[in-house]
Amino acid sequence: MSPPLFRTARPASSALNLLKTLAQIVVVWTFALVLLPAIVVAVESALDIPRWQSDATRRAGTIAFLAGSATGLWSAWLMAVRGKGTPVPFDAARELVIEGPYRVVRNPMAVSAVVQTIGVAIILGSTGTLTLALGGGLVWHAGIRPSEERFLVARFGAPYEDYRRHVRCWVPRWPPFSGRGSR
Repeated sequence: MSPPLFRTARPASSALNLLKTLAQIVVVWTFALVLLPAIVVAVESALDIPRWQSDATRRAGTIAFLAGSATGLWSAWLMAVRGKGTPVPFDAARELVIEGPYRVVRNPMAVSAVVQTIGVAIILGSTGTLTLALGGGLVWHAGIRPSEERFLVARFGAPYEDYRRHVRCWVPRWPPFSGRGSR
């Protein structure tokens, strides 16, 4: 039998959790935001698929990329320091994190990843990379989110269920969730 994908992190210092989180960010971001888009652009070039770049689109893409990156880094920091774990499922937070971006959207790291990849797609003018961003969001939503949420319900129970009832998965809520079950 294979080990479960979702496991709670062992007790560790915030410094170690941050170090593991940084390593994960370097690996995942390099793969998802550099290597995959480079492959997609190479395939588009080989197929003579036109790119849609301009100074304005590059600026817009840069803004989207930086906004997604800042939110992703903030979310990862909270997961490591407040959650006492890491963003990776097999080293998941020991504590429920409902602060910062988590007060506005249920999985800001997934939202951030999609926004970052859309930013890269806009910078590159790549329809294929844009499709990659949207497809990645769909895969996370349909393939990973259900088991992650079952794990979180089992791990945190009623507090997580209350949070899930009040904070949407993809669409930010305003005002931010207070943690008191009120809208």
